[in-house]
Amino acid sequence: MPYVPLTENIIFIQAENKGRYPYANSLLIKDELTALIDAGFEPSLAEKTAKTYKVDLVINSHGHEDHVACNRYFEEGKICAHKLDAPVIRNLNRLKEIYGLKGSGAEAFMDYILNEILHLRDGRVDLEFEDGYVFDLGKTRLQVIHTPGHSYGHCCFLIPEEKLIFLADIDLTSFGPWYGAFDCNVDDFIASIEKLKKLDLEIAVTSHKGDIFRGEDTIRSKLDWYLNIIYQREEKLLNFLKEEHTLEEIVNQAIIYRKFPEPVEAFKLMERISMQKQLERLVAKGIVEETPKGYKAKQ
Repeated sequence: MPYVPLTENIIFIQAENKGRYPYANSLLIKDELTALIDAGFEPSLAEKTAKTYKVDLVINSHGHEDHVACNRYFEEGKICAHKLDAPVIRNLNRLKEIYGLKGSGAEAFMDYILNEILHLRDGRVDLEFEDGYVFDLGKTRLQVIHTPGHSYGHCCFLIPEEKLIFLADIDLTSFGPWYGAFDCNVDDFIASIEKLKKLDLEIAVTSHKGDIFRGEDTIRSKLDWYLNIIYQREEKLLNFLKEEHTLEEIVNQAIIYRKFPEPVEAFKLMERISMQKQLERLVAKGIVEETPKGYKAKQ
């Protein structure tokens, strides 16, 4: 069942395959104004949701394709996004640029996803928000929590009265944090998770996990577990860098993806950017040094 009630007026909408890419789960809040957080579900579910509910606000957690593709089904609603991700929603070429796809061999693969599967096009953003912005929906107050790392403008959304949060792409999946684009930042991702751990939460849902997490201890434990994946990756990287290696040799270790699916070139590109982001952090911390050949862990 795609519509899962969390409270009397809040519904978790599970996309196809529990929100696995290229789709994403959503949160619907029914009040004097009806708000939909993300529109990344499959078109048939978007059509059904648009017919069933009069959506006044579509609030995008960030600008990635799997969260905005079905904005077009809610043309009468106001489209909202963080000011740092709004340009990516408005301009498809900007999206491809942050993925490093322009002119690469992986560009055709992403074009297929964007054009043939998601039918994505340049979109509009009617309202740009920042950290701390509160959507007044009637009885419900929806608070924006800016959580960069996955993208410049990535946000989570808190309903304080219910102690309920939509974590978006801090998605608590076993894959772990994704930072394979140029607008990602590992330190920001870590800080964002630490920020969330300090909140008083009882219910949490995410974009790419079908589970509903309940209880403060459970949610904090899952956030700790998810955060630790970053440190596990760093440990593997540092072990490999006991000897000097080129960036390409590091990429071929597939520390993020473990094994590259097809098309290999596309996933290697994301691995490369992810490793560059991880290496930037380790170099800045003085743990890894750049060498004529590539990188090496400091002894």
